[in-house]
Amino acid sequence: MKNLLYILFIITTLQAKSQVLSYDFYSFKLNNMFNVNPAYTGREEGLNIILSAQTQNRGVAFANKNYMFGMHSKISKKQALGTRIISDTRGAFQLLKADLSYSYLAKISDDMKFTLGLSAGLLKNSLLINRIDNYQSLDQSDPTLTKSYYNTNQFAAGVGFLYNYKGLDVSFSMPHIIATSQPINSHINTAVFYTINAGEDFKITPWLCYQNMPITKNVGSLFVKGMYKDAIWVQGGYQTNRTFCAMFGVNVENLSISYGYKSSNSQFKTITSASHEITFAFKITETPAILKRWFLPRM
Repeated sequence: MKNLLYILFIITTLQAKSQVLSYDFYSFKLNNMFNVNPAYTGREEGLNIILSAQTQNRGVAFANKNYMFGMHSKISKKQALGTRIISDTRGAFQLLKADLSYSYLAKISDDMKFTLGLSAGLLKNSLLINRIDNYQSLDQSDPTLTKSYYNTNQFAAGVGFLYNYKGLDVSFSMPHIIATSQPINSHINTAVFYTINAGEDFKITPWLCYQNMPITKNVGSLFVKGMYKDAIWVQGGYQTNRTFCAMFGVNVENLSISYGYKSSNSQFKTITSASHEITFAFKITETPAILKRWFLPRM
């Protein structure tokens, strides 16, 4: 039993450290760059509300599930505030993150802008013993299972930058650079977008992304997005972990709905055929009165 628990300890330690670093934890492929880079806080006018859900390993007990709720809005011409909650469960591990984000816009010229974003909040890790196979046979008092390492509350913070020049967007972020009891985290997300107007009704946006993640394998991605009249869009792409992605969405007035599918690679095809993601976004076109009342007079 001791050998079994020792092996369990090693495996779960690696998983617990790498969980936050998963490229699927900060989901962003469906028009949700706010989730990975705080510099996107308040980029669009009005109050933006986002709800995203992702599932993986469907049909497997305690399959991976990721939910994100967030909202953000400008509070002045140069500043914006946002908030975000992420719930992530992977087998016996559960993680909850709640934070606030702030961005400051520096207008260099009429066509060139630079935005700095910061985020900070609470990160809660939990080990759900009842999700371990045959957990009834384990010694519930064994320090391997009760060690506080698996059940922690930590302060976590991130930083991001966004550069805009006409149709070019360059994003760089470290969404989880600091946590209270951990060394500086080198999880880096970079993305480059370039939007091309193809006539009056069509826009084409090829974009590249690279994610540097400790422990887990780094991932590069290439996507191409096509938009028709800012109302319907489709997107396809390939990631270097040998997965393909297909996505589409519709915008109806202030409501946006999108769906994404990612194929499984050879490493996971025995337990899952794909992952699925759906995102709902709603925009209130004017900055809420409470934000104007509390913040604008102070700017």
